Amino acid sequence: MIKGVGESLNVMRQSQSLAPSSAAGIASQPQILEKQRSIPKHRLDSYQRWAKTTAEQHSISASQVALQSLNQAKQLLQQLGRVLQHVQRQDNGGREDPRHSLLDNAEALRQQIIALEPRYQGIQLLDHHFNLLSSTSNSASHAFVFKSVDLIATKEHAEKIHLQLGRQSRIVYLPAGYSRESLLQLITPIFKSLDINLEWTGQELIYKASTQAWLAVQAGVLMMGEGQRLPAGELRQIRIEPRYHWQDPREWDLVEQGQLKASQAKIAKTQQKISQQTAEIEAVHQLLLDRVKGAKVVNSNELGNEAKSALNSLYKYMKPHPFSYQIASLMAQGNTNRDQVGALLG
Repeated sequence: MIKGVGESLNVMRQSQSLAPSSAAGIASQPQILEKQRSIPKHRLDSYQRWAKTTAEQHSISASQVALQSLNQAKQLLQQLGRVLQHVQRQDNGGREDPRHSLLDNAEALRQQIIALEPRYQGIQLLDHHFNLLSSTSNSASHAFVFKSVDLIATKEHAEKIHLQLGRQSRIVYLPAGYSRESLLQLITPIFKSLDINLEWTGQELIYKASTQAWLAVQAGVLMMGEGQRLPAGELRQIRIEPRYHWQDPREWDLVEQGQLKASQAKIAKTQQKISQQTAEIEAVHQLLLDRVKGAKVVNSNELGNEAKSALNSLYKYMKPHPFSYQIASLMAQGNTNRDQVGALLG
């Protein structure tokens, strides 16, 4: 399409150098071309419905991809829960060798769960907490701490911190004698500009990065100070330590006997969350398909009104890109066909 536009522009430029007699002949053509390009309203309406149906088809396709991954996660979680039950029975029986084999199996299942990252047309559909991503909700943040660096520690001397994150750099000035609370208020907007939120737990300062900022953090955070909280001289990479939420499989302790019950409870809660999401999506799918199959298209609005509420329900769960269904052809062929669309685009 872009190539065609470029060729059209070249033709227009060449036409400007034609002789006046030729230009006069061309000047009489716009009215003819306009008549040729005049498209009946019903065809425009048909094309509009076709374009809308294509977008809706993508929405349905993406939610199907997400649904498949959620069902797969649910199955893996069920297997993991059963393995941990066997581990507990082995612990009670005092048999060590089978326990190691079961723990290896549990870890393999955990890695399969972590590896579930469904995408549709390059768009992420689930985050690392098994949340369905929508156009109005962002992925869950990635929490971490800086090891051996306490930016809100009270010091007797002021310090200027140089911070480099990817291509972005900031200078943080930390006054002398400020309390933790005051320093936290001071640096919060600076990290906010890097898409990182801060939370003081009373024991450590938690950094919560967006998905994009987390990629930069994983690539490396560089800092340089003046000898108070950080060494002076040159920028150096700061080590980080992730802090996982209980909904993240990487947080579950699958080894310590005293933590196995807690991990099983977290797995059960995650299963319940996934089951609820899959049930809601499946209900919307079925409602939408029933409405489309039962609808008799009489005009351009009837079918859209029948399916509109169900499609809006899907948009709550998915970004406006996603999945294939028989619904596309049923709607698209209501008042148009390939030849009509081809003629319109031509």
